[in-house]
Amino acid sequence: MNCRDLGTAWLMAACLCGGLLAGGCERPTMLVAVKGRVLLDGKPLPSGVVQFQPASGQTASGQIADDGSFVLSRNAPGDGVPPGTYRVAVISYDPTAETQAVENLRVPVKYTRFGSSGIEFTVFPGAVDPLVIQLVSEDVVRDGTAGEVPPAADPQPHDSRDASDGSNATGNTHGA
Repeated sequence: MNCRDLGTAWLMAACLCGGLLAGGCERPTMLVAVKGRVLLDGKPLPSGVVQFQPASGQTASGQIADDGSFVLSRNAPGDGVPPGTYRVAVISYDPTAETQAVENLRVPVKYTRFGSSGIEFTVFPGAVDPLVIQLVSEDVVRDGTAGEVPPAADPQPHDSRDASDGSNATGNTHGA
């Protein structure tokens, strides 16, 4: 092997090591499976979409099933989200309406926007108990019963892994 071949071999080795160091040290993003239910006035919301928006990065969403359940996805069905705090929006239109317009929403407009929904959810590494997002219709707010949810709708106490109405960073769900 002559000096020229030796120099080329060193250059190739340096490029290979540099490439491994630059791209090989990056850890894949850890995703946490998140599932739950959306309740409107204590009853399952039968259709729509739940969206989770992180402070930075990719938004995740989940279709709401007939029983109000959802599973969050980012890139693949049910793949979950990275740990962190998310603002939440819920969008649901009357399926019998001809257009998806504000007057055909099943939920109050405030819940359809991250900035006005008042709902936050913190995802911690590891398993997450199913969360419950409790929404209150405008009719209930006008009647003075906002925030009252029948005990059967959410029988288990929740910890810091629940959605919040903004009253604290990691409280229980309500959107009143």
